[in-house]
Amino acid sequence: MHHTLDFEVPLALSPARAIDFVRDVRQSLAHALFLRDLRVSGGTPLVVEATLPINAALFGQRDVPFRSALTPTPTGARLEGVEIEPVGPGWALVSGEAMVRAAPSGSLVRYDFSITVHVELPVDGRWGGRALTRMIEYAAATVLARVTSAFPEAIARAAREAEGVTSALAVTGAAGP
Repeated sequence: MHHTLDFEVPLALSPARAIDFVRDVRQSLAHALFLRDLRVSGGTPLVVEATLPINAALFGQRDVPFRSALTPTPTGARLEGVEIEPVGPGWALVSGEAMVRAAPSGSLVRYDFSITVHVELPVDGRWGGRALTRMIEYAAATVLARVTSAFPEAIARAAREAEGVTSALAVTGAAGP
């Protein structure tokens, strides 16, 4: 199951500060409540890991993990999905890019993501197996739709916090001795 996600977020940050924001995964995804267990490992490139929770009525909550490598680009950052061996029913391949450009009120960030969910499906060709397959596909599609709708607001909310911190630092710095 594959889904793409493209959106733009205006920021009241300078382009240089916006580039720092998109490269700081912990900060920029601070409000991405649709992700669980977000981890960023040091090194070159940085490694981003998390899980997408999928709620399938018959099976309860299942977590679909992903791992991606984060590399800086001149205008932001690129995320390259890494294939993994899942411990559970499936895994996701998450890739994308965040590109910053100057705007009259600060900067504009364009996000382009590609999410592919790989799920172990039964090979049973009978009616029950096909119904189960459809149910699992529907659950995964629902999660991807939720991510699609929630992601832009999560980024915008984290950006507003970053803008507030930057504004507070500017005011504090301007008030010096």
